[in-house]
Amino acid sequence: MDLKERQLSCVGDQGSGSVFSPSPLPKLKFPTQETDRATAYQLVHDELLLDGNSRQNLATLCQTWVEPEVRKLMDACIDKNMIDQDEYPQTTEIESRCVRMLADLWNAPDPVKTQGYVTTGSSEAALLGGIAMKARWRKQREKAANRPTNRT
Repeated sequence: MDLKERQLSCVGDQGSGSVFSPSPLPKLKFPTQETDRATAYQLVHDELLLDGNSRQNLATLCQTWVEPEVRKLMDACIDKNMIDQDEYPQTTEIESRCVRMLADLWNAPDPVKTQGYVTTGSSEAALLGGIAMKARWRKQREKAANRPTNRT
């Protein structure tokens, strides 16, 4: 069975067997028996291959290659709940340094006092950027001729 046949054998509606797993795996409920971790990995890995090659996606905003050291750092931190900043103060400090460095790069008036936040995705970053621009607009509008901010 070639790779394409193995991939297609994993995507049936009810789940199907493959060279890695002779019994079908349910798609809508938990299986009644445990699946070997290597088999589970291979089945998910093969299904993800159907998505295509990320390096050929010209529309993505994410990077498609990273240095091996980045992957090592990601592996070392995979078990951290990055939202819990009290639990991981050093990670929070590194994030703050990154915010100040970007503020300096973008010529912020006072990079040390610049406020910023780290996000896990570009969508969240774009939303936070939009909120920041609206706050700046509101402040400028209120200053200039005491104009209302609840309408344009």
